[in-house]
Amino acid sequence: MKSVSQKSATASKRRIPLPFFLPFFGVDVNFCRNAQCAHFGVQPDPRDGRGGRLVSANANFPRGEVGGTGDKKYFKCGSCGQESVIKNNRAIAEEYTRLRRLQRFNGKACSNEGCPSCGKTLETWPELYWKSGRTKAGHQRYACKRCRSTFTIGHPARNHRRQSKNGQILKLLVHGTSLSKITEIADVAPRDVYRKLDFIYDQVREFTDRREGDLRDVDWERYGRRFATDSQTLTLNWPNRKKRASVAVQHLCTAHANSGFIVLGHLQFDPAGDMAKIEEDMAANGDLGKDRCWRHHGRLWTASEFKKYLDDITAGVEIDPEILADVDLGLQLPHEGGLVRQDIQQYAHALVLRRMVSKSDSRFFFVQDGDAGLSKAFLAAFAPEVAAGRVDVATVSFSKYEFNDAREALYAQGRRDLRNDLNLTAHQLNSLPEFVLNEEIDREIVKRLIGRALGSLFDWPYHTKSEPARVIDLKTDRPGLSTERCARLMRLATLRSVDSYFHKIRSNVRPASRPVSTPSANGRTWDRHFLYKPEMLVKIIEIYRFHHNWMGSRDTKRTPAMKLGLAKGKVYERDLFGE
Repeated sequence: MKSVSQKSATASKRRIPLPFFLPFFGVDVNFCRNAQCAHFGVQPDPRDGRGGRLVSANANFPRGEVGGTGDKKYFKCGSCGQESVIKNNRAIAEEYTRLRRLQRFNGKACSNEGCPSCGKTLETWPELYWKSGRTKAGHQRYACKRCRSTFTIGHPARNHRRQSKNGQILKLLVHGTSLSKITEIADVAPRDVYRKLDFIYDQVREFTDRREGDLRDVDWERYGRRFATDSQTLTLNWPNRKKRASVAVQHLCTAHANSGFIVLGHLQFDPAGDMAKIEEDMAANGDLGKDRCWRHHGRLWTASEFKKYLDDITAGVEIDPEILADVDLGLQLPHEGGLVRQDIQQYAHALVLRRMVSKSDSRFFFVQDGDAGLSKAFLAAFAPEVAAGRVDVATVSFSKYEFNDAREALYAQGRRDLRNDLNLTAHQLNSLPEFVLNEEIDREIVKRLIGRALGSLFDWPYHTKSEPARVIDLKTDRPGLSTERCARLMRLATLRSVDSYFHKIRSNVRPASRPVSTPSANGRTWDRHFLYKPEMLVKIIEIYRFHHNWMGSRDTKRTPAMKLGLAKGKVYERDLFGE
């Protein structure tokens, strides 16, 4: 992404926000996000042009038009005419920083605030500490070389009573048991269950910080370069009787397609968000009267704007009964913490993913749900790689709410069409090796792509049970892309890996199951096994991601971490807790 110097425009005469600079790179997503445009990834001239002529230094930057207000303020490319909503670079950078912080576990370090080594962990800066004997229990003690303050590294569960319960609670949690049932089965007080969940969450974060890192050691050429990204809605109960409305948060995940490894999983919630203080600050500095892209606080929802948003999307809209569970009309903001705006979450998520795979020069393929905002987030985050032809982006939509009988019928029709096109019997089709079948399918798709308009939608001709009536939109379609590669990308454009994980979460994490509307609740949703605090849901979802990636069930022969080359074997409770 090309950028303009901070000195190129003053705030009063700026029409597009300038990049927001972090220590290592600048965040700027405001440019034409049409990958087929000559100005894709090039920052437009940020000045409004009033009060003087444009200087020659900006003459080579695309001009375009800026229009709209509020959340709908847009930039219209002067080359291709496509409109892109202008985003708050500051808000995206702040959310990116928060998500990166979640990936790091704060290990043992000097706690003396006046010491230069304060907060610098032993794992990262071992040269700052020396060994200082052992405790009576035999645990290693370390001392800071500068201030001489000490801390102890010992058994991870040494401060926990009834350590044997840790593994049992973990198993119950990831096998569909509610917290209330866990207290009964494990014979542990509710307060202690929450304490042990906090402990398990800390151990999981420490383990993933050490073992996952930035995935810099993964051989993507060997294990696959394709990823799938989608989101699901998770619901929490209302926390009090005054306002009986559900709290819904988006769970955004990216899965490695070949292994099923969940690279990232982010909930649309910031436990540290102090909304009362933020709204007070916004009122004082005039933020509420500004377009969101110009705000100092543009990352979290405010109460007034969230209410207006619900009024807008529900006015005169008939909701399909099949999707009513995912579009609860009686929603509210969390009473603690802050709800992250979905577009900010998507852009930050894509930027974190880029950082994790950017060490490789491989060519990657990212597939998303048909949400237009999500695909634009990936196009913006990977703009340099897209422009260089090293990243392809596609969206997939299909009939999500078909009944099983309809799915079976479409799948059978798809197999018949495939047999007819390949001129094979059912036995011959089933006997073909997978790589041979894929090659034959690619040849048939090449025939169908001849004469296709650049960037047009493609209806996949062979229905599958998991994704019937699949429609593919290759966002990075371009004249230089060969028909053979385009056909292969069409075949590989699927969300099965991430959607399979979402299904497992619904089945195996009791607080993440689908809410049920009852007549007595007047259409509202409530479940006695659901959680009331979003922060606890954040911890449980991360624990389950770890269990899925590294541990698996008793029948699991190879975990996703093993398939991705990150582990040689399964991780057990003793590896996590030191028991």
